[in-house]
Parts: sequence; structure tokens; C-alpha cells
Amino acid sequence: MMPSIPKGSPVTLTLIAINLVLFAAQFATQDMLTNMGLLYGPYVQGGQYWRILSSGFLHGSILHIGFNMYLLFMLGPQLEQSFGSLKFSLMYFGALFGGALAVLLFGFTQPTLGASGAVLGLAGAMFVALWRQGVSPHKSPVFGLVVLNLALPLLVPGISFWGHFGGVVAGAAMSFVLVSTRSLSQGTALVVVMAAGCLFVPQMMG
Repeated sequence: MMPSIPKGSPVTLTLIAINLVLFAAQFATQDMLTNMGLLYGPYVQGGQYWRILSSGFLHGSILHIGFNMYLLFMLGPQLEQSFGSLKFSLMYFGALFGGALAVLLFGFTQPTLGASGAVLGLAGAMFVALWRQGVSPHKSPVFGLVVLNLALPLLVPGISFWGHFGGVVAGAAMSFVLVSTRSLSQGTALVVVMAAGCLFVPQMMG
């Protein structure tokens, strides 16, 4: 039985809609949009900075987007309703930039796309929130899916381990900061630092 459409989760639903629309546009443009928007270190180094953001909203297959949107649908409403839409947005984009930063640091010449980093970042954020409440993260209903998603890059060639891993770490860090300090300014600062890192790192690569 499919879960009902969550109420009070406008950011989650908007993110899902944007991903679906852009996935349709990838087919409509015969992958022109894909080639223009995927993350590839040398292109970012050459000034195509939009790829840092756009790559997080493009996908390689129906299975790819289906899995990511399912996780977003399962995780997003809980976090958005618990933290509020603004803090949830900071978590999501902090994880997106964190995943992109890890790819640029450790997989500079690996073409990468997908919302996996951002979505797994939400899982990292939820695990931290549960841990701080004294609840073991493995009791989360999506724990198995998250572990599988982290393991897939090690088992299936072509899937970005660093994008996944960086997203989880960044999402966990965002949750820790926002839960510990309850400060939007510190959460915003962390997102800015990760985004700045995505701009700075390519310039340091040979």
C-alpha cells in the first residue's frame, strides 16, 4: 500500500516535482540537459559552476530517480515537519553540496549526477536526530535502504561512492549543528562553507 501524500511538507513535494520535471526534460532533450548539467570536475574548473547544483537534480535511469524519490518521500516529510521547512531546506542543500564537494575532492574526473547525496544526507540527518533522542538509528524503517545505497557503489561500477558518502556526512553534520545550536545562522554558514568549497577545490586541482 502506497503512503498517503504528506501534508505540511511543501519543500519535500517541490523537490520531488523538480526532479521529476527535469528527468522528463532529460528525455525530451535527448540527454542534452544531462550532458550540460552533470558534475564533472574539469568542467567546473573551467567555470561551469552551475553543474555543482544542477547535477543534484538529474538522474541516469528510471530506477535511479525512482529509488531516490522514494527515499525522499519517506524521509523528507518527517524531517520537514520536525525541523521546519527552512531548516529542512538547509539540510537538503547542505547534503547536496557536501556530496558534490566529496566528488570534487576524491573523484574529480568521475562524471556524477543524481539526488542520492542530498537524499542520503537526509538519512544521515535523521540518524543524528534519533541518536540525540536516545534511539538507535538501525531502528529507522529506512535503515536497510540507506545501508544498501551506501554499499551499491562498492558493488556496482559507475555509482559514485564519494557522492553518497559525502552526502551522508554533510547531512549528519547539518543535523548536529541545527539540533545542537538551534541556530539558523550557523546552519546557513555551514551550507555556505560547503558551497564555497565546491567552488574552491576545482581551482586547486592540476
